[in-house]
Amino acid sequence: MPIIDSKTARIVQDYSVEDLIQKAKEMRVYNMISLCAAGSGHTGGTLSIMDIAAVLYLKVINHDPTNPKWDDRDRVFWSVGHKAPAMYVALGMAGYFSIENTVKLRKLWSGFEGHPNQFKLPGIELSSGSLGQGLGVAIGSALRAKLDKKNYRVFCIMGDGEQQEGSVWEAVMSASHYHLDNLVGIIDLNGLQIDGKTKEVMNIAPLESKYKAFGWEVINTNGNNIEELIEAFKLAEKVKNKPVVILAHTIKGKGVSYAENVIGYHGITPKDGRCGNESLEKAIQDIYGGSKSIFTNEKLDSLLNLAEDYQNDIENKLNKKMPVFKQNYWWNETEMMKVIMDPTRMGFGKALEIIGEDKNIITFGADITSSIKMDDFYKNHPERKSRFFSMGIAEQNMTVVAAGFAKEGKKSIIGTYGVFVSGRNWDQIRTTCCYNNFNVKIAGAHGGISVGADGATHQALEEIPLMYYLPNMHIEVPCDSIETGKSTFAITKIDGPGYIRYGREATPVVTRPDTVFEFGVANIIRFRQEQPNFTDAFEIFLSTNYRSEKEDICIVACGPMVAEGMRAAWILKQEYNIETRILNIHTVKPIDKVALLIAAEEIGKILSVEEQQVGGFGNIIAGVITQGKKFSKPFIMDMVGINDRFGESGPPWDLMKAFGLSAEQITMRAKKLFDLS
Repeated sequence: MPIIDSKTARIVQDYSVEDLIQKAKEMRVYNMISLCAAGSGHTGGTLSIMDIAAVLYLKVINHDPTNPKWDDRDRVFWSVGHKAPAMYVALGMAGYFSIENTVKLRKLWSGFEGHPNQFKLPGIELSSGSLGQGLGVAIGSALRAKLDKKNYRVFCIMGDGEQQEGSVWEAVMSASHYHLDNLVGIIDLNGLQIDGKTKEVMNIAPLESKYKAFGWEVINTNGNNIEELIEAFKLAEKVKNKPVVILAHTIKGKGVSYAENVIGYHGITPKDGRCGNESLEKAIQDIYGGSKSIFTNEKLDSLLNLAEDYQNDIENKLNKKMPVFKQNYWWNETEMMKVIMDPTRMGFGKALEIIGEDKNIITFGADITSSIKMDDFYKNHPERKSRFFSMGIAEQNMTVVAAGFAKEGKKSIIGTYGVFVSGRNWDQIRTTCCYNNFNVKIAGAHGGISVGADGATHQALEEIPLMYYLPNMHIEVPCDSIETGKSTFAITKIDGPGYIRYGREATPVVTRPDTVFEFGVANIIRFRQEQPNFTDAFEIFLSTNYRSEKEDICIVACGPMVAEGMRAAWILKQEYNIETRILNIHTVKPIDKVALLIAAEEIGKILSVEEQQVGGFGNIIAGVITQGKKFSKPFIMDMVGINDRFGESGPPWDLMKAFGLSAEQITMRAKKLFDLS
């Protein structure tokens, strides 16, 4: 059914095969422009699935873009949330909004988030991004249609790597059990995922016989051929009494020569930007071949300028809301107090390479091995590859397999994005790893909002308390790449389960290789005076070796917020002559209770700062103090964090300002706390 008017059932737009071929080309170009303007995103999968998106939204589904919540519409659930740019251009082409606005991809408050947010744009059925969940939601929607005698149909788009998630197969089984002939699964079968070829990462074949064994009708088709796709959807509509899965065989990066079947283009944008051998302009040439393109240089200029102007406007709005001081204290904006930026994950990788010398260490990958630097374990040491196990996109299974190794006397190190490795498999961590006190070390990468433009589904804002309240768990939350290396060594040496949380993007390096560090002992940091090098402006002590300097306020922080706390201490001294004691709680568990209690007693004013839901870390601090303090002196406390909300898609430093986590904003909270005396 083409696009219709839901009130009159009149056909609004019907496209021929030739029309759809042209529309798919336009959609591919808009997709590439948006990725190029964003500077991040997924080229390969958005191109492989574009013909499917064009056929679905412009030819197959029964929907009305002017009435997105029409109850009798067909539903399309994108379980593969990282392919959101393809969804956006399909919705734009169908008329839900101006397709030109898709160039605002991954920019703060644009609605075109790195992974789809159903509350931000019309036509999105599900906020998604954590793989393996969309099919279950689609089943619930299809069951509701049966229950309420609705005639709408439900489609669920999945990836082939996604078939490695066990939750997919639970859903597959239930769809068959309930004979959901109003449900169509679509698998973008391009054979590649982040870590390599799907058959080599974790083989999912033979999918056809597996789905048939689970009671599904299986239709094979060329997912990059418009005519064959239309025919496949027609066949699916005729199937009765069981669900249908369309195995859409596609080419990853389809239509752009330098991206076709290239593993590296899974999660990157054109390497050469607008011009060059691997660029936006080359992509347009490839997509249109010898035929005429509507995307002239003038049109490209207009679209890219639209994206740039939007970003500039956002930055201006953010900056207008920032506190103003006598001078600019932002990172590297002045001649003094310069700092080096380095991703904390680099420290993890360097440490892991050295730790790998121990033949008792076993490591596991979950399809983002290189991204989180887990591959540093074996990259320069091929003989270690036998001690690395690729588990695919299957966090729960990875955790219990690692526990099995630990039971046999090995030390297992697992890792993936923090939001997945601490949440999806929390019960496995709790019951199998912690209850048994197994030596399973967990790398929670891309912690907090540092993953930026990927958006809420990939931003770990809750994992510190999730891990903290597990008996036998140990937790390290290092502040920079150097401390991440030290924390990795420390967490590996202790017996029992451990969790190390580190970010993705470059953050300030505020310690040195010779900076004092002891597992379980907080560092106390004091600002002395401005220096050419930011780190030289501070003195760092072990809490056990520090004597009070009668500071006015104490900032307690962990992870990347330590650097912001240090910058806040600089501002507080320069602007208000307020002396600040910074407590770097790199070891969150076992926490340095003594240092916290001394600070509460000596200073009486504590400000916790965290890149978490506010109180996740702060309530731990408050609990330690209120349980242990004798209260011979008054004590007040405030908490800075993310205020009971999900993350947003946008550049990491924009998000720091938007969520009130910058040093400038911390300074004003500290000053307010100070003024209460």
